[in-house]
Amino acid sequence: MAVFTPSRAPSPIVIDKFLGLNESIGETEILLGQAVKQINFRITQNYKAQKRQGHRTFIDYENNKPVRGVWYGVIKGKEVLISCNDGKVYEYNFSTKENTQIGAMTDAETSIFYFESKLYFINGHEYKEYDGETFQDVEGYVPTVVIASMPAGGGTEFEPINLLTGRKKQEFQGDGNATTYQLVETDIDDDEVTCTINGETKTEGTHFTVNRTAGTINFAGGTSPHGAPANGALVAIEWTKVDETHRDLVVKNRYAMTFGPGNDTCIFLWGNPDAKNRRTWSGTLKANYFPVFNFTLIGTDEFAITDIKAVYNRQIIFKEDRTYYSPPEFIANTNTYDYPVYDLNEKVGNVAYNGVQILKNLPLSLYGNQFWYWVNTNVEDERNAEPVSSRIKESLTNVDLRNAVTFDYQKEGEYWCNVGDKVYIWNYGNDTFYIFDNIEATCFLDIDGTVYYGSKGTIEVFDGVNDNGEPINAELELGFTDFGVNELHKNTRKLWITVQPESKSSVDALYTTNKTFLSEPRSISVAFNLLDFALIDFGNFSFLTNRAPVTYRRKIRAKKYAYIKFIFRNNKLDESLTLLALKLTAETTSEVK
Repeated sequence: MAVFTPSRAPSPIVIDKFLGLNESIGETEILLGQAVKQINFRITQNYKAQKRQGHRTFIDYENNKPVRGVWYGVIKGKEVLISCNDGKVYEYNFSTKENTQIGAMTDAETSIFYFESKLYFINGHEYKEYDGETFQDVEGYVPTVVIASMPAGGGTEFEPINLLTGRKKQEFQGDGNATTYQLVETDIDDDEVTCTINGETKTEGTHFTVNRTAGTINFAGGTSPHGAPANGALVAIEWTKVDETHRDLVVKNRYAMTFGPGNDTCIFLWGNPDAKNRRTWSGTLKANYFPVFNFTLIGTDEFAITDIKAVYNRQIIFKEDRTYYSPPEFIANTNTYDYPVYDLNEKVGNVAYNGVQILKNLPLSLYGNQFWYWVNTNVEDERNAEPVSSRIKESLTNVDLRNAVTFDYQKEGEYWCNVGDKVYIWNYGNDTFYIFDNIEATCFLDIDGTVYYGSKGTIEVFDGVNDNGEPINAELELGFTDFGVNELHKNTRKLWITVQPESKSSVDALYTTNKTFLSEPRSISVAFNLLDFALIDFGNFSFLTNRAPVTYRRKIRAKKYAYIKFIFRNNKLDESLTLLALKLTAETTSEVK
């Protein structure tokens, strides 16, 4: 006699780990907890889905001009936020809450960096400094190009010419007889020539005359001629001869970093559109001295240097087509350091200017519509960079990463890549991906774990539950699941949703099945309010204060389906939301035919 054995109900589906976007395979093949769409939901470090914070305007410049650069820190005892907008430079003082203009620059992307107690600004047009009181052009250091010269010339080369200035100095040793001193340059400029003898200042036209064509100084001339400087006297002469191309080799750069063996002792510049493959660096501990010989041409000028980052004791130099590394090497006979360049990867570079971020001590670059994480930066190897963004490849397909503005949000372990009004995020702390929208940044800043960003005419701060009074549209769409029995139809009558109680929170949970696919999903809702006197409508209060997770059971009518999926939404103006878990059960029925 035949015995009928009913089908056993499959194990309940429990999703208590949300795993972010996965666009690399079909939605029936992705892991349970992965999403096919995820907008404005981040994944926390314990894998919960959390609606992102909202942003509000922190500083309003009352124009639609982009913020060109930002910096935060303490200068001259003041905690400040420095910003550039519409050709003006501002200082926001956190103590006085005032945003004051401190200077002006060309309206262009600006790098701001701190070096030896001052702030420096470079934007491809000007090179400025700010000491907390005065904002001004960087005045070039005057190098002593030759020392121990005799009056007839010669001597020992000492300091190279400074690209920032045509001023230079030469030191002579008087012999007690010669009254004419020959400079190392001829055809010098009309600027004033100055002189000291054993530290005593002498004046052109009074104590000496100058033949600028011949480059000679005559101490027998003048209204009060000095005569021949004494034997052994230290004669220091300073003059000007400008090479019009030199200063541009500094000020036309747009990007800067500090680097040096042991400490960040030098400033490195790049991003000159007229010298795309040139890296220039300063003298040791001198932001106003760029020796004429301190540069490297890296690769050909067909492709630009897009970023330089320090990794341990070396620089990693990214070009549009490939990548190099550069360690410091001590030159014993000159007592200086050189920075030779070696190949690192001939296949992978970086296309976004200033777009590389250091995550867990290693770089992430943008190349070929992908995020590339560098697992090794020690030796040349085509395998030292790995693509990590395949799970959002569909979203990145038509995105021009050359326009990306990137940011490392260390508090959440997130790498942000902002193009247009979308931010493509890799949470490197838990290896998940998701997307934020309604964010259009020109630059980012982390101030004590809070994200600030420059935009068009404003600086925004993430610290609320809406975007400047507008709701945040958050949506998380999971993939289809079959409970592990795709050959059987299922019925589901109830599910459980667990949320984190907030001052005000709710979620619309929508579901659809393969039977109703492409039709309007069915919706169920849960809501929770804590006692919060920020809300003025006491009719909305639950007067609950327990912040322990809360689970809601809801009835649904999902019949004769093979696959089911869920969509979670929250677009309420003043609500936050953290999804902790979803659980549902199913009963099996007939075979799928």
